[in-house]
Amino acid sequence: MSGPSKFSPQATLGGSWQNRYRIFLSLTHVSLTWERLWPCLWPVVGVTAVFISLALFDWLPMLPFWAHSLALIGFAMAFGFMVRGAIIGFKAVDEKTAQHRLEQDSGLKHRPLTALHDRLAGGLKGADTEGLWQVHLRRMAERARRLKVLLPSPGLARRDPYGLRAVALLLLVIAAAAGGGDAVGRLERALIPQWGSVVAGPMDLNIWITPPAYTGLAPIFLERPPQLAAASPNEGTAAKTEAPSLQVVTVPVGSTLLAQAAGVRHAPQLLVGDRTIQFAAIASPNKDRSGTGEISYRLETILGDADRAADSLEVHVGKNAVARWPMLVAADEPPEVEFTRAPAKAGRAQLRLEYEAKDDYGLAGLQVVIRHPEGLAVPGGQPVIRAELPLPGLGSNRTKGASLQDFSAHPWAGIPVLVSLQAIDARGQAGDSDDVTIVLPERIFNHPVARAIAAERKKLNSPTFVVMDKVVAALENIASRPQHFFDDTVVFLALSVAANRLIHDGSPASVGGVQTLLWETALRIEDGEFSIAERDLKALQERLANALRNNADNAEIERLLDQLQQALDKYLSALAEHLQKQGLTQLPLDPNARTMDSSDLQRMIEQARRLARTGSREAARQMLSRLRRMLDGIRNGLQRGKPSKEMAKAQRLMDALRKLTQRQRQALDKTFERKRLAEGAMPGRPQPGGIGKGKGGGQGDENGSAEQQALRRALGKLMLEMDEFLGGIPNSFGKAERAMKDAIGSLQKGQFGKAVPSQTEALNQLQKGGNSMAEQMARRLGGRIGIAGRRGQGGQQGRRPGPRDDPFGRSPEGNFGQQMDDGGIKIPDQMESRRALDILHELRRRAGERNRPVPELDYIERLLKRF
Repeated sequence: MSGPSKFSPQATLGGSWQNRYRIFLSLTHVSLTWERLWPCLWPVVGVTAVFISLALFDWLPMLPFWAHSLALIGFAMAFGFMVRGAIIGFKAVDEKTAQHRLEQDSGLKHRPLTALHDRLAGGLKGADTEGLWQVHLRRMAERARRLKVLLPSPGLARRDPYGLRAVALLLLVIAAAAGGGDAVGRLERALIPQWGSVVAGPMDLNIWITPPAYTGLAPIFLERPPQLAAASPNEGTAAKTEAPSLQVVTVPVGSTLLAQAAGVRHAPQLLVGDRTIQFAAIASPNKDRSGTGEISYRLETILGDADRAADSLEVHVGKNAVARWPMLVAADEPPEVEFTRAPAKAGRAQLRLEYEAKDDYGLAGLQVVIRHPEGLAVPGGQPVIRAELPLPGLGSNRTKGASLQDFSAHPWAGIPVLVSLQAIDARGQAGDSDDVTIVLPERIFNHPVARAIAAERKKLNSPTFVVMDKVVAALENIASRPQHFFDDTVVFLALSVAANRLIHDGSPASVGGVQTLLWETALRIEDGEFSIAERDLKALQERLANALRNNADNAEIERLLDQLQQALDKYLSALAEHLQKQGLTQLPLDPNARTMDSSDLQRMIEQARRLARTGSREAARQMLSRLRRMLDGIRNGLQRGKPSKEMAKAQRLMDALRKLTQRQRQALDKTFERKRLAEGAMPGRPQPGGIGKGKGGGQGDENGSAEQQALRRALGKLMLEMDEFLGGIPNSFGKAERAMKDAIGSLQKGQFGKAVPSQTEALNQLQKGGNSMAEQMARRLGGRIGIAGRRGQGGQQGRRPGPRDDPFGRSPEGNFGQQMDDGGIKIPDQMESRRALDILHELRRRAGERNRPVPELDYIERLLKRF
């Protein structure tokens, strides 16, 4: 067939098919182009992928300069050769080829698309021929309506039967992951070989910054930022490219910086602001097994106050900066402390301190500091007094509390002093409050001799020769009258020794010893052995607390606990004797108040011992702190419980009620005996106490009515005194008075059988009234003798004693000690302590089995080290 034809496919199939045909033909053209281009382009892509993988692995900079340069030349030549081959091997796709491929993809037989574009040859025109041609075209047009394009198939599997293209792709993915954020820097190092490069390969740089333990902050790991591009060595300076914006790393002063570097040929340098620190080699080059001369380097330093001006942390290798982080070394500010209320006298001779302290990272200590206004020192002592104040726990950022301190034994008691507070943080920095001038509370002795000795002791604060002569004369005068201090030989000897020491040795140390001796002598006269036992107990408590705080060994803890038990027994024995001397044993007690005996206190010591043995040192300290608060409550209660007019009157009223109750019981016994005699029972039995001759009954009181009348009048008088003292009378006394009146009437009529129930009722009501009276007196005097009732004073209304109250019924929140919590320390109960001991014994048993694995034995040894 040849020659032109005027037939148009669009006339036969329509315009929409023609547009669709053109689209499919274009797609087919693209598919054929990709099938011919990709086999030619793949070698170029493969060479490029291998180069990029090596660059991202940072392997090329590991080569010497000449090898690196040769590698780049080789890759460049390979790349150019492959590009040339791709250009030569690629053949463009013409329309006829695309048309034929579209027919193949669409599954069209007899090439209908080609037929639609054919022309009928010249010379064959005729009706029959033309008709036959039209039928042929319509048949081809029907077949051409079903067009489709298949995906391209470059046929790389035939060219790469071993699948090396997948290996190259996988290598590129792994290299991209390894390069990470440093991909650009690694590509730069791969493309630009450095003459005498300081980097021996992929540099490994790790930096840890560990804040001080007291801050409670977590360690910081610095991730390496994008690598800084180094300038050419010929330039003599490091040209830094701007790294992406990084978050400022803030670390406290005193942090430990640890850095390790590998993959470099020379020792790096760490720049902290203006300070330069050299890395140290971990191994010498001749011991490097790789033979490449690469060494690992390490550096450890402390970021101190001198680094506070630094604004960045940099790592340099030679003149090149390989890493940089913006950094701020935050200052550890000194702690702050202040009085929340001016120091004041509390109790009999105690100093109450209310304070608030804070620190940015944590408080390590809090002290009260007392100085003489003129800067004088105590004879033979220090120029300042320092006493520790309680903290809720190590590392507390803020504390607010109150504490009672007893400085009555100090020679400065009773003179003006300067009082301030000092807070200390874990770095040893101190913060001081403003000075407050007060008169240091002193103990006022009731015994005149003790008071005179204390006055002479105070004079020795300025130990001039004139003063010492006067003190010696006064002491000799007191010693010459032993009857004034109960003829106590110990007191006489103490006064004589003190006077002779002042005469023969006027040194400050000797004067200080005399002051101590005079104070103990005054205490002995005033309180007997009680004050000395109290002093010894407090000293042992301090020593034990310090031993637990300083992690002393178990033998020392056990020894101090044994001594504490003995001192506690001695203290409680002296306390009982002291109460008896002061007349406090007969004072009324609130029936609802919680009390403790010596066994309870001893159990607390034993529990602290168990806690210390199991390693719970902090819980043991907390248990001993509770014991100390209870003993402080006893002391403060005793100081408030000194005899006074009100207490003397309360005791007199209680004694009168006790005697009245006893007389009523005797009257009931007599009436009962009269009733038995009247009924003829046991006629030969003698009448106890003499019937009709009882107290107040008179010689002619045969029926006992006069005695009962006297008891009624005594009760009435007692009720008037109760009303005057307490502001009210218990109802039971009114009932007792009415029962006595009924008993008098029955006795006067000789009706002893009716008198016995009335007198019994009167006795019962007197006993009930006595309990009510004791409770009311306890409420009234509770603020003075330390007994808390259900309606105690000082905001205690409606409060019942709790499990943490001291033996005088007060809670530990501020009544006598500090107003602060226990730092959240849980004291184990008996079962938990027993379980801890069992675990400890099991660990010791396993530690003795030396056939166990070495790692297990090492772990057990570490567990047992603190025990």
